[in-house]
Amino acid sequence: NNMPVTATYEKITRKGKNIAVITLLNPPVNSLSGGVREGIQKGLEEVKNDSSIVGVIVQGSNNTFCAGADISEFSKGMTGPSLPDLIYEMESLNVPVVASIAKFALGGGLEFALGAHYRVCEEKAKLGLPEVNLGLLPGGGGTQRLPRISGLPFSLKMIVGGLPVSSSVAMKAKLIDKVIPNGLNLFDESVNFLIEQIGKDLSTRRVRDQKVPGETGKDAFDGARKMAHKIRRGEQAPMNIIKALEAAVNLPFDEGMIEEFNLFMELAMNPQSRALQHMFFAERQANKITNVSKNAKAVDIKSLGVVGAGLMGGGIAMCAANVGISVVLLDINEEATKKGLDTILKNYQRTQKRGKLTQEQVDKRMSLIKITTNYEDFSNVDMVIEAVFENMEIKKNI
Repeated sequence: NNMPVTATYEKITRKGKNIAVITLLNPPVNSLSGGVREGIQKGLEEVKNDSSIVGVIVQGSNNTFCAGADISEFSKGMTGPSLPDLIYEMESLNVPVVASIAKFALGGGLEFALGAHYRVCEEKAKLGLPEVNLGLLPGGGGTQRLPRISGLPFSLKMIVGGLPVSSSVAMKAKLIDKVIPNGLNLFDESVNFLIEQIGKDLSTRRVRDQKVPGETGKDAFDGARKMAHKIRRGEQAPMNIIKALEAAVNLPFDEGMIEEFNLFMELAMNPQSRALQHMFFAERQANKITNVSKNAKAVDIKSLGVVGAGLMGGGIAMCAANVGISVVLLDINEEATKKGLDTILKNYQRTQKRGKLTQEQVDKRMSLIKITTNYEDFSNVDMVIEAVFENMEIKKNI
């Protein structure tokens, strides 16, 4: 798979109109890495230099628009044109640009689409700005352009919340200009839509030149800070996002962009964002189990050893007993193991009082749990889970 990471440029003729098609080529999700940005820039140059072109489609390869920036570039360093400059350049074109969105436009991918004059997506597409989940904010103009299209309340919810929205929600928020129903060809429909826009005045379609519509008072921001405190307590990113959105309301576009950049850099340098990015990659990595053969079979667990009879260990023992797995529960002394067993019994009795368990079921589950202070009692169990409290020395000794 040594294809160059880039964006391709093609000129097609439809209904007698010359149309430029710029396709992001970085499968599987067309991340906007340096090579892709360079390719887009070359494509935009072609459009500027060819007066026969009357419209532009930007799309992604692999039936996917774009999942955003290339996160690995944060650590490796950027090459090629910056995303904000590229978006500005595309928005400045004097022929209509339609972003044709398949599957998803996320993060930098949605910011890129916000620089097109129109956005068309398939019915099943998802649109989002999830940067907050990495401890960052959208740094490609997302905090400045989204509120100018969709207003402040929607933007606060979308960028601070970090969750993607469906095509119908996006359409209501004016984020999308047309949804293509399932079963129709997205590319053909996008071209037809583009042809209808040829010759129309683009000054109202350049998002950067619009004002933030609707409610923009202080109350909206105070409410957003309260919400952020609830759903993302202690996190720095939501606070910077709210400041960036304040800049979208209070400052001219170019100054707002500088403010967004500064607020982004502040987060990029913050250990919180490095930690959240580490988690993001670690979660992905955890799904890839190396050095296990493809045809490995899972062991059928019939018995379990649990080290630590505290809340966690007791809870794990109950989970196992609930599904008929026998448990050996170990702790440092008899007092600790008995206390653990008493707690388990109390928990079961509470469930029984609520009518969720019969006495027979309680007895059956309790009979599956044996307590011990001796590691040798683990000699026949299928698996052991360590559940002692968070002390590295003790964990290592075990």
